Amino acid sequence: MKRIFILFCIFLPFFSFSQIGGLNSYSFVNLEISPRVTAMGGAFFAVYDNDLSIGVTNPSVLNIKMNNEIMFNYTDYISDINCLSFAYARDINNFGTAIISVKSFNYGDLVLNNSIGDSLGMFSASDQIITLGFGKLLYEKLMLGLSLNLLNSNYYIYSSLAISSNIGVTYLNLKKNFISSLLVKNLGRQLTTYNVNESLPFEIQFALSKKLAHLPFRYHITYTNLSRFDIKSPFKLKSQTNFETGNLEVKQETFAKTFLRHIVIGGELNPFNKSFFIRGGFNFQRRFDLSLSSYPATTGFSWGLGFKVSKFRFDYSRSSFHISSYPNYFSISTNLSTFGL
Repeated sequence: MKRIFILFCIFLPFFSFSQIGGLNSYSFVNLEISPRVTAMGGAFFAVYDNDLSIGVTNPSVLNIKMNNEIMFNYTDYISDINCLSFAYARDINNFGTAIISVKSFNYGDLVLNNSIGDSLGMFSASDQIITLGFGKLLYEKLMLGLSLNLLNSNYYIYSSLAISSNIGVTYLNLKKNFISSLLVKNLGRQLTTYNVNESLPFEIQFALSKKLAHLPFRYHITYTNLSRFDIKSPFKLKSQTNFETGNLEVKQETFAKTFLRHIVIGGELNPFNKSFFIRGGFNFQRRFDLSLSSYPATTGFSWGLGFKVSKFRFDYSRSSFHISSYPNYFSISTNLSTFGL
């Protein structure tokens, strides 16, 4: 069974190849809704515990600690956008740990206009993701995971369907409290389209984290977009007129700044032995592209809290996308085994 699982993970990309680069459809697959992840910068990170929200994105960290765990998330996103999600995991003897997740993004009611601007009423738009994932400890320190995602979009009278997969490999060293993961995201293709075929937002990410030996603190570093170095926004101003000379000057970005766009950092302080968590993070790409030059404020920063009450765990986070946009993320989770289920 182990060999079959490995071969399936190796050959799946050849059947679900996606074009890299340019603008993509189904960008909602990269909207992170986990309070823990968003609190620490908004990019996936490597950790070995019972948090289902990590395993939904990175299936290689699925493990026996997640057996019979259940989680609900709610995201109060920008404007009228919100998201609801559910996840459940089950350990399967001699195979690994399986997870199922459902996400639904609702974009609210939008005004429907014709070509000359006359209002024709209102319409709704939404996206859904159904995820089925598997993870397995192959050797003492090596974990492998695969997830399949069914993506569905409904905008007015238009609909589209796609299938994608995430493949992850994780190195685990519990003695040194160190873990690292390599994740290949959004390998796939459209099944039905609005008009023409478009690529999915393919990405390769690498993350590492370590818990300090003499302090209840874990730090993490994630490097995003391994397959593409220049990830500047195509909509960012690249040139401007010098008012003293009247010449058009092209703004060149330094190598260091382009490199930092890939970096997401975060930390988690656990002062009360797994009952209370304080989290914080910083996203360089978000800071560079979304902040106002005249007033950057806290754009790019994020923070959150986590605590346990009786048999339930609660998490909350808040991230700064812009001086006018501060999404809020909530989750509640528990283990059904504590209720005898």
